Amino acid sequence: MFKAVDTTGQGYLTKESLELSAKRTAQYLDLNEEQAGNHMNLRLDIWRKFVSRGSDDNAKISEDEFVQNHLLTFNDSKIRENLADYLSVEFISIDADGDGYISPREHAAYFYGIGIPTEHSRRIFDIIDINKDGLISKEEFQQAQIEFWLSEDENGIYNEFHGPLVD
Repeated sequence: MFKAVDTTGQGYLTKESLELSAKRTAQYLDLNEEQAGNHMNLRLDIWRKFVSRGSDDNAKISEDEFVQNHLLTFNDSKIRENLADYLSVEFISIDADGDGYISPREHAAYFYGIGIPTEHSRRIFDIIDINKDGLISKEEFQQAQIEFWLSEDENGIYNEFHGPLVD
């Protein structure tokens, strides 16, 4: 996951990483200026959650810090109780048209935004789309995210939620 989010390839997550992700997504979806600005703000909200230091725009998060932060976060009983709400910010940022669903195109744009080849998107999309209606609902997304982050099943169907696993 860290390698996917490190869109700049610097070996650190930075505000610039999330900005680049937002710009790529906006480009892929051909968002207008207002939509692109809204999307950028959502990605920066995620950045602020990553750094947990408010608005430290110059922060750099190493892979070790990223892993430790996620371990602490997901082992915090208060956060685990409200994990679906915590993860909804990412859903909202992917749902670029704000219709309450992630379309195949929006999902591919998300992958494109974080530098994962879009050809992997369709397979992952189909796994997350449990009811096979051609859209990912907030509930389907949250369930897949929770399974991705918390499952210890090495053969879990959501293991590639953010694209193919890498070494």
